[in-house]
Amino acid sequence: MTVSACPAAPTGQRLKALLQLAILSLLVVALSVSLSPSEVIGAGPGMKLALLGRMALLVAVATWMLRSAGKRWSDVGMRAPRRWWITGVAVVAGYLALGGAAALLQLLILPRLGLAGPDLAAFAGLRGDLPEYLFWALPVAFGSAAFGEELVARGFLTDRIATLLGGAAPGGGVLFAAVLLQGVLFGACHAYQGLGGALVTAVVGMVLGLVWLWTGRNLWACIFLHGLVDFVSMTAFYTGAVGGPA
Repeated sequence: MTVSACPAAPTGQRLKALLQLAILSLLVVALSVSLSPSEVIGAGPGMKLALLGRMALLVAVATWMLRSAGKRWSDVGMRAPRRWWITGVAVVAGYLALGGAAALLQLLILPRLGLAGPDLAAFAGLRGDLPEYLFWALPVAFGSAAFGEELVARGFLTDRIATLLGGAAPGGGVLFAAVLLQGVLFGACHAYQGLGGALVTAVVGMVLGLVWLWTGRNLWACIFLHGLVDFVSMTAFYTGAVGGPA
């Protein structure tokens, strides 16, 4: 008995994936320019609501695009894990991997490339400011960043890149390539941290993508891990310790 390979997506699906990637990328750039952390920290409630609303808009647009492609969020990982304990293990392993990767980059690789570490001066405004810290450590870290960015980056972007590269049923190699490419885009979205910061964040995005793959293309471990990393980072800024958000 012969087993035939799954057919690639029609050209129309690939073109749609490319167009959707381009539109969402341009939208991210347009919204990020006017809502960088340096402009939001210390600003009034209007700017803070706009920051949260930005991610809500991106999720809404991504939702519409997924549905136009015949998919739902559950198809890209927004579903209950088969085993929650594996999610917990993935969060711990991912946290250790992120810490090791960040240390390797900042201590060895960036200096060899002549690059400075992430420029996180904007977050210095959190030090000792409890209301500002609570905003960034809770609704931003666990809502906009953990939930919103994981839906858009690890869920939507990875799926669209995989469709563009490998068709309707991409294989493991294509999914791995898609994880790497979404990490590059994720890093580019953090260009306000400088070239070194964008590189570090790209690696963070790749590690999160690998966690997504490891857990059976499920988003929950990524969401918990992303929220934990940003919460610890914001707490480090509030207390005056060293740290930075992803």
